[in-house]
Amino acid sequence: MGFPLRAIMPLRRRKPMKNEQPKAGRPGETSQWPRWEGPAESRPSGYLQGEANIFAEGPEQEKQIGKGPDGYARPDDLIAQDVNEQLTQDAFLDPTNLTVSVENGEVRLEGYVAHLADKARAEDVVLDIQGVTACRNNLRIAPERH
Repeated sequence: MGFPLRAIMPLRRRKPMKNEQPKAGRPGETSQWPRWEGPAESRPSGYLQGEANIFAEGPEQEKQIGKGPDGYARPDDLIAQDVNEQLTQDAFLDPTNLTVSVENGEVRLEGYVAHLADKARAEDVVLDIQGVTACRNNLRIAPERH
């Protein structure tokens, strides 16, 4: 009197073989195409770019995320909140000596960082945030303490 094997072991989805074509799907379903999240120049053949829309029939059907209605501009307080959050979440940047201000979508960074690379990293983080039109990076390298 034993249990059927399927009752004990859950079914696992098998991974598609390298040259196997994916099953047909509808928009909104999870695609079975393999994804490559790294840089495009090092993407192996057969992998799609991470956000590619495989169901698009033309450029007019590409994703429209990040586009707002005509005349819309993100409020400065929301941009400042996102900047502070992203700087806080960055694992390689110490934002404790930074101050952020935003005016008309232009972000101003003030304060001190430990290295020149941190100054560039902070600016890159800011410029990746939706609604930022420019970044005035007034960060300075902190003097070394011995």
